[in-house]
Amino acid sequence: MQLVLRAAIAYWLLLFSVRLIGRRSASQMAPFDLVILFMTAGISIAPVLGDDHSMVGAFSALCTIGLMHILASWLKMHFDWFGRIVDGTPVVVFENGQFNSRRMTVLRLTQQDIMTAARQRGLMRLDQVRYAVAERDGKISIVEEHKA
Repeated sequence: MQLVLRAAIAYWLLLFSVRLIGRRSASQMAPFDLVILFMTAGISIAPVLGDDHSMVGAFSALCTIGLMHILASWLKMHFDWFGRIVDGTPVVVFENGQFNSRRMTVLRLTQQDIMTAARQRGLMRLDQVRYAVAERDGKISIVEEHKA
């Protein structure tokens, strides 16, 4: 039972530590970001398993983590506030031809990140961009400026 409780606690701690790290998706993560993510996950394994190196212990921990994930998903579906805490909300980082540097600093985004997303949409200049939005999953959505 103690192993199950440790696994549940580790799930929630890891979920919120990843949330604190930021919203970059795996495809946008720098090697540094990935190292931090893997180190955090690796560090959480030892306290969960403790001295129990059995298959039953590992299976119990995995099942508990899976159930915690299902619980978190259920909570997100039923409580909007919980989804905002766990996943965040979309944030407009570029509009009206201006970068919102305060929001970009909080999200640890650079102007180059926004331009990369614009180029991926085939846009080469900022005057072609109406909005740039940092989505909940860390991706940057670009809304094109429509010229008449």
